Order: sequence, then C-alpha cells, then structure tokens
Amino acid sequence: MRQVDQAFPLVQSILPDITIDVWRRYAASLLDRSIGDRGIMTVQALGYIHGLFSYRVEESLQHGRSLLVDNFTVLDLFTPAAAATALLRAMDDLAEALDCRAIHTYLPNGERLAPDYRGWILRQFRDGGHHVESVALCKASSSGGQDAHPDGHERRQSRKARESHCI
Repeated sequence: MRQVDQAFPLVQSILPDITIDVWRRYAASLLDRSIGDRGIMTVQALGYIHGLFSYRVEESLQHGRSLLVDNFTVLDLFTPAAAATALLRAMDDLAEALDCRAIHTYLPNGERLAPDYRGWILRQFRDGGHHVESVALCKASSSGGQDAHPDGHERRQSRKARESHCI
C-alpha cells in the first residue's frame, strides 16, 4: 500500500481530480492477482517512483491478445527521457512475457497536459516504434450507472435503444 500511496502524486499530475481513495481502489483492482493479467508498472530510482503505467491484457479484434496500457506518466525533473525509455522498454518486455501481439496505449487527455509535455511524450512513443492507429473517444455517463433520473422518474429510452440487444 505504501507504494500505491507513493505513486499518487504521479497519477494526480495527469488526473488532478482523482482522490487518494479512488486511486487506492483502482490500484487494488489491478493488483488483485486472482483477476488475471493486469497490474501497475513503475520505474524507480533512489526510492522514488519516476514514472508509471497501468496495464491489462485484452483480446483485440485486429491484433488478438493485446497489452492495454493506460495512465502512462513520467514525473522526473532531471532525467525524464530515461524514465520514459525505461517504461517503454518495460511495456515491450511485458507484452512479450504475456504473449501479446500488440500494445495499445491510451495517453492522458492532451488538454490536461502542458503542450511541451504532450509533444515530448508523443515523440518518446514514436521513437519507441509506436504509431497512431486509432482515436479513443469517451462519453461519461450522466446517470452514473443508474436507471433513474435525479428526479426519481425512470429514464425513457428511445425506440431505437429499446430495439437494440446485446449478444
């Protein structure tokens, strides 16, 4: 738990609205070894965490077994390129060890990052052999996963939504 807490400032550098409790729950879910191939990778020196990413293995229609990387961040004042290179190497090693055919990385929202950092981190990935393959979009749920509006009435679904089915 100490290292999870120690990593929190790095996570807050890319997600400033995340609380320590939310981070702890998220980290616990990734570190639960009964769930499967998932976890948090860090780069450390002199007792400090200088970078991290979270990961899980998922099946991709295009690539098959793939390493999905999220929350990639480097927070190193003196040697950020070395920390980024170490994390990129760890991604490659992890993908190979977990028998993944591809690595899919979701970088933090560019609007939350300083333009110079955003450009720098993209160059690090490109220099490491990564390329832009798709664009990820996100729409946060306004209901927070609930089936009712805040006024207590059931949410009305459009005819099209009622006719769609999961398989």
